Amino acid sequence: MNTEISNILSLDAVIVGSGCAGLNCADELYGLGVKNIAIVTEGLYMGTSINTGSDKQTYYKLSSTGSEQDSVYDMAKTLYSGGCMEGYHALCEASCSSKAFFKLVSIGVDFPKNRYGEYVGYRTDHDYRKRATSCGPLTSKFMAECLIKRIKEKNITVLEDMRAIKVLTKEKKSVGILAVDGEGNLTLIKAKKVVLATGGPSGIYSSSVFPKSQTGSLATALECGASGVNLTEWQYGIASTDFRWNLSGTYMQVIPRFVSKDKDGNIREFLADYLGDMQFGHIFQKGYNWPFSPSKLAGENSSSLVDMAVYSERMRGNEVFLDYMHEPSEFVMSKLPEEAYDYLKNSEVTELDTPIKRLRHMNERAYQLYLSGGIDLERELLRIDVCAQHCNGGIACDENYMSKEIDSLYVCGECSGTFGIARPGGTALNNTQVSSMRASEHIADNLQSEIISDEEATSLITDKAELCEALSKGTKTASELLSYRKEIGSLMSAKCSFVRSSKNADFALSELYKMKKSFIADNGTTRNLLKEALINYDLLVSAIAIAYAQKIYCDDGKKSRGSFLVTDSESIDFAEIKCETDNTTLYNITLSDTPSYTKSIVSPIPDSEQWFERVYNEYYAK
Repeated sequence: MNTEISNILSLDAVIVGSGCAGLNCADELYGLGVKNIAIVTEGLYMGTSINTGSDKQTYYKLSSTGSEQDSVYDMAKTLYSGGCMEGYHALCEASCSSKAFFKLVSIGVDFPKNRYGEYVGYRTDHDYRKRATSCGPLTSKFMAECLIKRIKEKNITVLEDMRAIKVLTKEKKSVGILAVDGEGNLTLIKAKKVVLATGGPSGIYSSSVFPKSQTGSLATALECGASGVNLTEWQYGIASTDFRWNLSGTYMQVIPRFVSKDKDGNIREFLADYLGDMQFGHIFQKGYNWPFSPSKLAGENSSSLVDMAVYSERMRGNEVFLDYMHEPSEFVMSKLPEEAYDYLKNSEVTELDTPIKRLRHMNERAYQLYLSGGIDLERELLRIDVCAQHCNGGIACDENYMSKEIDSLYVCGECSGTFGIARPGGTALNNTQVSSMRASEHIADNLQSEIISDEEATSLITDKAELCEALSKGTKTASELLSYRKEIGSLMSAKCSFVRSSKNADFALSELYKMKKSFIADNGTTRNLLKEALINYDLLVSAIAIAYAQKIYCDDGKKSRGSFLVTDSESIDFAEIKCETDNTTLYNITLSDTPSYTKSIVSPIPDSEQWFERVYNEYYAK
């Protein structure tokens, strides 16, 4: 066979993915004495964690400063209040947040503190305490760099240029993975425990702020029998597209000019057409309320009208840009809403006459970030769109972040379906550390199983080996494979993004099923491009699962919520938008020949044991 197994490895645990979740999982396992491990990754520096951020990327944790009172239960209630989050996940992510945060501090992540050593915080979106902190635009990058240093110091095996394409299962238990490298060679990794830390299915959208190097791997888990949950739930918001970056915080608070360019090259300011004199207050509010929200399309803080204006221009076929070089037409600083004016006055920029001057005064690092990416905001327009930023759904898992259906398969970070509908900014970074820490502790306590034989492992990969064999006999070029990937992204951004309907989901599903039927013919390639073809396969299956989740949600009569708008109308009457009040029903998606689903009700926050002697005796009885 052209795609025969090149190598077989035996491990106690294999970690797939090298973002902050995967790196921390490996570091924690090693510290717990589980050292026969390896990280499988397409590239140690290719993940979302090390390649993304915002103007002031937030890390969310339990408050430990000042006189404002906080508690684990209060933080759990805040997380839970966002809707469709399991109560045990809310409690775990609150109770373990301080331990995870101070580990990062101890390994060199330089979070700011005052002269007395307090790690002061601020309020982020959907937050009621000053729990947020930040290292600036690159918080997750600094986290990843410190964790990579730890991995290298411990000489933990890292298998790069390698992608997991199948989770091996036996009697509903994971027993290893099959991986392919950039030359098309297959590696079989037998493992007692498998950890997926592959991020969200970011490659399914063309309008995306995820780094291009990160595509996600949701289908790998779904195809082995794990269920997806909350796959309808994403965050979308205004972001730059040439240099993929979130345009939150200072980028909006300095009041840039919004312009569009039609197919003839004509440029015009357009926000006044949609928002009139209210545009400037709404632009400022986008800094606070970066994710699109249908609940913010009416009322005083209707900042998501800005997103809808950008979307409308894009639907007209126009390109959309931010202009930091020139003051917006009709802009008068003193006529800003009081909150915005006071903020800019306190930031000492009310006398500055262009957005770029205000940006550089308030947040020079935000300007330098784009300059390092080859874009000088003092001299050029910044192309933008309403982009996918984070998948709040993922694989359903228990309090130890182990799949509910597949024993010994753990999901950490964004690929875990733990975030619910609306989450405080920065919870994604907290989750990477808490989920990986919890999974590592559970793995270390449950390593009794035996590693399967080579023969048995080989017998479990027949289907995927046959797919690899069929794909490696084609002639498609790298550019043709990339075009296929873009076709998936364009379809999903047009039909299944932040504006949704049953009709569009149906159309997307129909097209995706056609693409799956002809997948081998459309993606058959040479062996050295096999990995790229298999990425396309994962993206296609992931897109099917997500389009299906959106279809059943809309078909069930559910309304707008979180970061998406449900409408069957071509012209949207914002006054008529109805938001969903049921924030407790979970849709659990499974894949077989065709997708199917079940419903469940989200669990409450546990009434955890607080009597010390009982916890003491139970803990040491293990």
